Amino acid sequence: MIVLYWSVEYFATLVETILCCILVKIFIKNESFNDKNSKMRIFVYSCLASIMVMTVNKMELFSFINGILGIIMLFSLQCIIYRQRYNLLILSTLIYAVIDSAIDFVIAQMGGILMSVKTSYLLNEQSLERCGCVFISKLILCILIYLIYKYNYEKVDIPKKYIVVICFIAIILVALDYYTIEKSIVSDSQDIRLFSVIFFFFSIVMIIVMFDLVLKLAENYQQKQELALLELQNEMNVKAEKNTEQTFNLWRSSIHDYKHKVLVIKHWLDEGKIEELKDFIENESETLAQKIYYIKTGNEVVDAIINTKQNLAEKKGINFSVNVKIPPECIVSDIDFVCIFGNLIDNAIEACETQSEKRIEIIVKEIKKLLIIKVINSYKGKLPDKLSTTKKEKRFHGIGLKNVKSILEKYDGTYQMIKEDDEVITKIMILNKKR
Repeated sequence: MIVLYWSVEYFATLVETILCCILVKIFIKNESFNDKNSKMRIFVYSCLASIMVMTVNKMELFSFINGILGIIMLFSLQCIIYRQRYNLLILSTLIYAVIDSAIDFVIAQMGGILMSVKTSYLLNEQSLERCGCVFISKLILCILIYLIYKYNYEKVDIPKKYIVVICFIAIILVALDYYTIEKSIVSDSQDIRLFSVIFFFFSIVMIIVMFDLVLKLAENYQQKQELALLELQNEMNVKAEKNTEQTFNLWRSSIHDYKHKVLVIKHWLDEGKIEELKDFIENESETLAQKIYYIKTGNEVVDAIINTKQNLAEKKGINFSVNVKIPPECIVSDIDFVCIFGNLIDNAIEACETQSEKRIEIIVKEIKKLLIIKVINSYKGKLPDKLSTTKKEKRFHGIGLKNVKSILEKYDGTYQMIKEDDEVITKIMILNKKR
């Protein structure tokens, strides 16, 4: 019977571990975790983690320390499997711990009442009664996680402030769950058992409601960001179209007058009027200096923001060069591109405004699935401690480099700003590959 008992315990632990991984997937915006290799990796790692949990449980089936160790092991497993957004991994693991522990304790309390046995017996002693309670609790857990996963299948970005709040609440609920169950074990009366059941039900409902509320708030926040992106993209496209149309009209007018200008030039040469010829050439050079092309990068949003920023920079007398090629399949979202390029180019423009040599170079290329973004600007002197944008559109592309670094955390990207001679090089690297 001992073998049967421990087989049930291991199977229940394995189910708990796999369900935790499934819940975490709600927070991870990467479809590659749905492929066969990823699912197999989750299963193998879950089997190994379950063995470790069982090793701890053999010393003592139920205790607060065991519960904490179990949560740490689950979190470590998520870090090994997903390797990104560790703040979200903490959040999802804690949410799962609250749901799992509350269901276990509810079934233990109700099982004790129905079978007329002490709760401590079901929690600490191997028996058929315990096996029955374990089976029922894991069945309920499977159904609940399945419903949560299906209902919240669309992934959204969750702001950090919501993550902190729900993590704090989850920690308190886990601690209260264990405190309540230990108190009910010490004083095993019917009233305390009923209170415990009600409390555990309340903790499950509360964490699920909080979880759903946070996802709804995050979804609303994301929709607002996407709307802001569309507004900015439309504004940039209109500006770029007007600039291109104006330049094209100037170019067409110049072609129309070309014959007349050639005759005037020939006349001045015949008459030896060199000064008039010099003035004419200088005026024509200013006209021809206007661009008659629209930068194409492979991404319409990046096209709009770079063309708009180029026009702004050149009005300030800044030499603006672009060598950008966005890969067809890119892991970075459009709104994140707006934040990255908006902040970096604005900072570069502000830095150049005070320089005698005004120069900005934008380079984007992909090398072996590594997306490299470089913004180079001329700058003499020491770098200030903080570089932040002062543009009117800062609500769209964030304030300063903090937003850029926050975005890079989502993609496990790297950020580097270095000063070399008379220029500043800002370099970003992102692995453009689904995990």
